[in-house]
Amino acid sequence: MSNKYNGWTNYETWNFNLWITNNEGDYRHALQLTKDSINKYELSEDLNEWAMDMAYDSLKRDTHGFINDIISTSIKEVNFYEVAEHLWDEAHDGEEE
Repeated sequence: MSNKYNGWTNYETWNFNLWITNNEGDYRHALQLTKDSINKYELSEDLNEWAMDMAYDSLKRDTHGFINDIISTSIKEVNFYEVAEHLWDEAHDGEEE
């Protein structure tokens, strides 16, 4: 059974991409990460770190174990490389790496 969601690897990947590309400040930050990265892999690592930073900020406000587990589990499911490919291709307009 496939867990694909709206053409993405899964719901978590689609949702992460949705939020970082539909908020102007986050989108600008994502594009800056793309510009500063040397390749898609590095960008995927930067996106993962950014997501972890956002989660950490949320977790500082809510220390309930269940919420911490849900956030941590969801982040682990995100295919950051897939999001990186999408951002990279958009920012580089199909250029070769």
